[in-house]
Amino acid sequence: MFPGPKRDPGNDRGTDRNRRVSSPLSPIFFLFLAPSGTLYQRVQRLLAEEVTAEGSSPPVVIKHRRPGPKHPAYGLPTSYWPTVVQRVMEQKEPLRTVAAAYGVSPETIRRLLLHAQKPHGQQEA
Repeated sequence: MFPGPKRDPGNDRGTDRNRRVSSPLSPIFFLFLAPSGTLYQRVQRLLAEEVTAEGSSPPVVIKHRRPGPKHPAYGLPTSYWPTVVQRVMEQKEPLRTVAAAYGVSPETIRRLLLHAQKPHGQQEA
């Protein structure tokens, strides 16, 4: 509490009047001020263009936000596995070289080799 004999010294200290922030919260606030603000003018210009464009052709509907198939095929098809194992194990080609040739990551090749070396009856931990 405040020092002194009163329990509620608000009026004497001038602290119970309405307070306002002397500056706006955002430093770019002045850019939005109408009608001289830069961003305000830009928004008004875009809105005006939008109104004039409504009379012309309808907007293009975007079906896909990301290019490519919805479910891409990750990894290598099993038909390539023997060739990859041969190139890495027997011909001692680097994982990066083999991965670049097949368009996959070196991690994919590494996991393929681990899978190929693992006995068939064994489960992963």
